[in-house]
Amino acid sequence: MVVTATRTETTIAQAPASISVITEDDILSEPGLALNDLVRNVAGVQSQMDGGRAGREMISIRGMDSKFTMILVNGRKLSSSNAIFRGNDFDLATIPKESIERIEVIRGPMSALYGSEALGGVINVITKQPTNEWRSQVSGDYSIRDADNGGEFTLGFNTSGALIDDELFLSLAMNKSGRDAYHAFSGMAENSSGNEYDRADATTLEERDTLSLSGGLVWYINENHDLAFDFAFNDDQREGVIESTSGLTESEATIKRDMQALTYNGSFAWGEVQLSYNRDAVTSEDAAEDDNNIVSDIEEVNQQVYGHATTYVGNHILTFGGEWNYAELINLESLTETGKADAHQQALFIQDQWELSDSYTLTYGTRLDFHDAYGSHWSPRAYLVNTVSDKLTLKGGVGSAFNAPTLLQTSEENIINSCKGSCQLQGNPNLDPETSVSYEVSAIYNESTWGIEAGLFRNDIKNLIERDVSEGSEVGEAPDGRPIHTYWNINEAMTQGVELSGHFDVADSIRLNGAYTYLDTENKETGEVLEDRPEHEANVRVTWFATDWLDTFARVNYIGKTVVDVSDDITRPSVATVDLGLNYHFNYDWRLRAGVRNLTDEQFDDIEITQRGYSVDPRTWYIGMTANF
Repeated sequence: MVVTATRTETTIAQAPASISVITEDDILSEPGLALNDLVRNVAGVQSQMDGGRAGREMISIRGMDSKFTMILVNGRKLSSSNAIFRGNDFDLATIPKESIERIEVIRGPMSALYGSEALGGVINVITKQPTNEWRSQVSGDYSIRDADNGGEFTLGFNTSGALIDDELFLSLAMNKSGRDAYHAFSGMAENSSGNEYDRADATTLEERDTLSLSGGLVWYINENHDLAFDFAFNDDQREGVIESTSGLTESEATIKRDMQALTYNGSFAWGEVQLSYNRDAVTSEDAAEDDNNIVSDIEEVNQQVYGHATTYVGNHILTFGGEWNYAELINLESLTETGKADAHQQALFIQDQWELSDSYTLTYGTRLDFHDAYGSHWSPRAYLVNTVSDKLTLKGGVGSAFNAPTLLQTSEENIINSCKGSCQLQGNPNLDPETSVSYEVSAIYNESTWGIEAGLFRNDIKNLIERDVSEGSEVGEAPDGRPIHTYWNINEAMTQGVELSGHFDVADSIRLNGAYTYLDTENKETGEVLEDRPEHEANVRVTWFATDWLDTFARVNYIGKTVVDVSDDITRPSVATVDLGLNYHFNYDWRLRAGVRNLTDEQFDDIEITQRGYSVDPRTWYIGMTANF
């Protein structure tokens, strides 16, 4: 059963979306430092390094930019795009994996339910719910790289249970992780200005130290009403030396996050209600420096009041609601006049799941967003599910979505250094929201020993917001003579492709799983492909359940050739890596995992690729355990 596609419970096959579920067992079978490690094998999902950011990986869906992937925790948005506007993978490490029950991944726009930022898709992390019996889990993982004997570790703890049976419940989770910096390259290189530098100083993977804490209290007032309080804290520290075509740049960041949420759920004779308040505060420590060389923090606070109700009328399941959002940004460096900016946004939405017959269900609805800077915007969506038989389900739908510019992109106060320091970038209050219209059809077929899901999709995107730093596009000049550029709605783009995933039980003890994505992209203005979108991506995993307590696996991961710089005609070569692993259950409560990633130690050799920050993690050996008690 899944909830993200409709905000009501439905099966994966009948959900009005292309949806995949990553279970707790999937999460525990391999080590993973962050959310992108857990979703990378889903068809249509790409987790790739952000060139020039020392190993930071971003999640994109169906070729859409990573900023169009909405991350949710129990349906609440997780975002820090204004406080961290370059190389932001910090959101992906905020959730202790020990607290995760499952992850629901929707491929395709969901703005009708979730609003701005859901153009590409939605990843919803569902956390474990406590029961009367106290249950705890301890986990630990350690890995070491062949290349330099550096590595990483994670330690986690989760506990939950009843403080008062059937009435008051508590859950707590903690995860501590760290990674040594990785220096893959050596020798002298020349930057774009013709100056030499030593590549041995560059960090291919930056040093990382992360602490995540989360927890909650649930009070079941009676059988029809409950009240929940959730909280989380995250401290993520990074340090490295970034290599790019302009040379080496030192990078240091400490990001702290505090989240609190209060949620009410009620059940009445006519239906169900949910009301919630969520506050998410992100601080980038010492990240701003004003003209007087005074260092200060960048702070972003997002607040949301949300509510929806579901009622049942004949063959219809009606869900309707609204939300109020307020975002405030404090940045004394780039917001040069007042030091802060804010934005209000409200929305109303309605959805109808109409059971036309025993075989057909039509889900349609729309969302009306009210933005203080951009007025109102409709995001309609319709989706038809045909349950042909117990084995075959056909789906298809069309939806529109929009994404409002960020506070930094719209504020004329905002002036930041860009162009590797050779220019400045200013906000533009005249920007239009980015919009998309998406289409998809898919089929799911399952037999007792095998199953397959196949889908076609297309996204047409308009008004993409990009900085224009081309010669002649200057909008001003800084006091030191550097040109000032700004953001414009300059692009129309298209992504389309094919998704395939399936499983096959070769024998009682051998299972084959696989996923494949073909992606075709185009910048409509230039006719060129979009950068950093691989045309082909696939993975195949063979699992051998040797005994009731031991299973082993081998997996091949393939990423095809990828254009990374259209103007300089630079293409990243295809790469295939092999992973091996085993899971041994000492009993029902103790699990051991061990294995190796990138067994053949595949690497990029071309300096034009590696100098832009692209690399492949080297051969890495890992061992870990999980204990329940």
